[in-house]
Amino acid sequence: MNVMVERLEAIYAIAQHRAGYSAEEDAAHELAAGWMREAGLEVSVDRAGNLFGRRGDARVWAGSHLDSVPTAGRFDGALGVVAAIEAATRLPEAPLAVVAFRAEETGPMGSKEIAEAPDAYLELHIEQGPVLASLGEPLGVVTAIAGQARGLRVFEGRADHAGTTPMDAREDALLEAARFILHVRECARAGTVATVGSIDAEPNATNVVPARVTVSVDARSADGSLLDALIEEIGFEVQWRSDPVQMGDAFAAVLPDAPRLVSGAGHDAMFVPQSSLLFVRSLNGGVSHHPDELSSAEDIALAVDALTAALARLVS
Repeated sequence: MNVMVERLEAIYAIAQHRAGYSAEEDAAHELAAGWMREAGLEVSVDRAGNLFGRRGDARVWAGSHLDSVPTAGRFDGALGVVAAIEAATRLPEAPLAVVAFRAEETGPMGSKEIAEAPDAYLELHIEQGPVLASLGEPLGVVTAIAGQARGLRVFEGRADHAGTTPMDAREDALLEAARFILHVRECARAGTVATVGSIDAEPNATNVVPARVTVSVDARSADGSLLDALIEEIGFEVQWRSDPVQMGDAFAAVLPDAPRLVSGAGHDAMFVPQSSLLFVRSLNGGVSHHPDELSSAEDIALAVDALTAALARLVS
């Protein structure tokens, strides 16, 4: 078992669920801090609890996060941190920093609160999707992180007895919500995605016609104008929104022939200036946030090579 796999297993052994600012996330940060010291890095913590391992006048950073969702696998977030530590070990004289951000899964919270701006931030992450596997490619350079809009749509009806109310006399809020859900899917065209992931029906009884239904909408695109058009066409109340974020070319410079991808998921790289993001092929159908999440040791080795080369180029 190589050192990367050993460290991923050690983090996972702390707990599958390492919630942001929990004792489990604290323990993962303590473990990573020890590895940073072994790599010759000076360890510090900022006001948000983000963990840094620095060497010299570090203006180039690499890393990710160590918190996880309740159903987590071994790779999401943790891979980026242990890969950055390994790259720093391979570059013993380079002035750089490794960072483990706090609470990425619930915000992100740590990376939003950074108080200093690096010249470059590099993040390596499992793809969380099947694209690279379908292309037969181990690595993909991310060109942009999609903007997101989340909100609700509420449908009002009337609560009636399910057995005594004729079908043509009903005001069924769930029926209208069902039509809307199909509408959401039809609105998502090339370059966009849209999802209804939550339905809250009231009074939520088997023998009552639904009187009120609230559905969630999650709309995403790496093109801001397409996202605006999607929101308008769907028609929902936006409660939270982020704009698309373009990624830098640090990985493109060392992987000129690798596929270019857009990230539909958010990452700490959205909030750190001069960010570049690299995806590692996800196996098992691209499953993520699940124990079956997997990248091969061979693909990880290629990714660490690319991360090391990109860091060396930036600090030279």
